[in-house]
Amino acid sequence: MDYSTRLRNDLKAQRKRQIRLEARTEKEFEKFCTKYHRWVEDERNANRAPLTILAEGDSWFRYPVGFGVIYQLEKLLDLEILNLASAGDESGDMLSIRQKKRLVRELKSGPARRMKYDYLLFSAGGNDLVGADRFHKWLHPYVPGMKASDVINSRALGIAFAMLELNYNELIEIRDTHSPSTKLVFHSYDLAIPDGRGVCGRGPWMKPGLDLRNIPDKLRREVVALFLKEFDQTLRAIAQSHANIIVIETQGTLVDSEWANELHPRNVGFKKIAQQFALSL
Repeated sequence: MDYSTRLRNDLKAQRKRQIRLEARTEKEFEKFCTKYHRWVEDERNANRAPLTILAEGDSWFRYPVGFGVIYQLEKLLDLEILNLASAGDESGDMLSIRQKKRLVRELKSGPARRMKYDYLLFSAGGNDLVGADRFHKWLHPYVPGMKASDVINSRALGIAFAMLELNYNELIEIRDTHSPSTKLVFHSYDLAIPDGRGVCGRGPWMKPGLDLRNIPDKLRREVVALFLKEFDQTLRAIAQSHANIIVIETQGTLVDSEWANELHPRNVGFKKIAQQFALSL
């Protein structure tokens, strides 16, 4: 079999797999929604009025190899949450045409008849900034004498934050149009440790970029901390410009032993982050 034939076959196989994946995801979406709506109706019929919460996000909300924030939050609050999150999603994925239609549908219809969601929890930005081997793009090559703040390429990072802000503002517009009473809840992760640990063949996400830019070990954690604090400031600036937005105070929550890898906490860490959410709802 020649190369071009092999390539065509590979592309066909990939397309078939993608179609199956999308079909499965749509079925899962319908299943999640039906199950959640039934739970809300049952609670209402029993004269209970629980918080109604919709979640969209990345692996911090749906962690494939552990119990992410949403699972832990359900346990803490003793209620169900409609969790549409998918590990690996960037903010642009969450607001793609297909996923946006899902979100709009839920916000328009609400969790039950004549009801709107109390909260929409949103976790996005991590994959935009450090996924796909792009962390090095926001860093200058190290020159002896540089401080941690000198390492960050503010111009390049500003472009990345501008794109993130565009997606966050689109989410806000969707909320304002279809369910203005629903409170939006954002977070800015925690101060990750760029030590080269990955998970299940994914990652590391930050150490390779730091290596490429020759950033010395003594500056690495400070560089990452400054980077994440700037992300937090970006979210808070967005929140100040709009109504009904909460930014959860998550940075500084975890200790070193509560990190599983460069991007994700251990289960005990996710529980501590979920506690921060619970205190704000």
